[in-house]
Amino acid sequence: MSATLAPGLVMRGTSALATIPAHVAALGARPLLVRGDAGAADAGVVLAGVPEARHRGVVTRSAIDRLAGHVRAGRHDVVIGVGGGRVLDAAKGASDLSGVPFVAVPTSPATCAAATALCVLYDDTGVWSGPLFVRSCPAVVVLDATVLAAAPDRLLAAGVLDALCKVEEVRLAARTAPERDTFLSAALALCGALAAAVDPGAGALPSGLPAARTERAALAEAVILLPALIAGLAGEGNKLAAAHAVHNALTLLPGHHAALHGELVAFGVLVQLALAGASDDTLAARAAWMQRLGVDASLTGLGCGDYLEDPDPVVARMSAAPALRRAFPAANGAALDEALRRVDRIVKGRGVPHERATHGVDDPRQP
Repeated sequence: MSATLAPGLVMRGTSALATIPAHVAALGARPLLVRGDAGAADAGVVLAGVPEARHRGVVTRSAIDRLAGHVRAGRHDVVIGVGGGRVLDAAKGASDLSGVPFVAVPTSPATCAAATALCVLYDDTGVWSGPLFVRSCPAVVVLDATVLAAAPDRLLAAGVLDALCKVEEVRLAARTAPERDTFLSAALALCGALAAAVDPGAGALPSGLPAARTERAALAEAVILLPALIAGLAGEGNKLAAAHAVHNALTLLPGHHAALHGELVAFGVLVQLALAGASDDTLAARAAWMQRLGVDASLTGLGCGDYLEDPDPVVARMSAAPALRRAFPAANGAALDEALRRVDRIVKGRGVPHERATHGVDDPRQP
């Protein structure tokens, strides 16, 4: 058994960007910088003269192959990714495919992509297609406090919600784990530490996002680094439950492009809580807290209102998700659909039950 637990080195602080040249030089002599359209603006000062490649849009296998071609053609021996989660995942995948070390410089706190050993892949239309596991976490992660504190509220809120999702899913998955070893126990302990920063049930962020730069930077660092450490310790079988299955299925809807990953998994967290038996009051309180973060977690607010007219493909994708099936083996298609509709009603402030005919996607194991 093997486990990829953490980045090789994490640089933090208000001058972290200035350390990039030295760390890159220790890893290779021919670096390639991968950036998006805007993400590398701040890091460009300390990476002057380094050849660049661009990544735009969702992360596909063909996009990773294209970037790996740049690495090979230029005989680059280290890849630096500067930007948000998509840029970092694309650069990470290309570095792994090319067999060279990776330096991650996140300019957005919206996901934990900077510190993980996987890339989230989509097809050319933006539908989730699965994870691509790489051989190791980044060699260096540069968390510059000045850059991260200046990130827009929407990106920081998305990171908070993505981190909350990790806490909720690992805690739920651990309940059905065949055994709780030292690593899973450590993951749960870290969940407690992260919950103090992102979980309204633990009193986190009662008035919304912080305004002070030091507090914003600390929160950004936590939501980037701690979920990745938790996932590494928990292992593949214990880091997912229902929330990400909801996210993955919702990407079948073209309108989901209006939402960030963390916003979609926020809806997934509410659905997971609903499936676990949470009361309407509990769900309403969570939705109100998300609203204070600036997130409308209704299906319409996420660009996924089409679900209400044609739920079958989304429910079928959810029903087929192994992690969801492990967490809620008795939840058939009708139950999953009602959970999504119930959450949507509560987020919108409505509690009228929806009478639904069976859509033909019920779990065949259920009567």
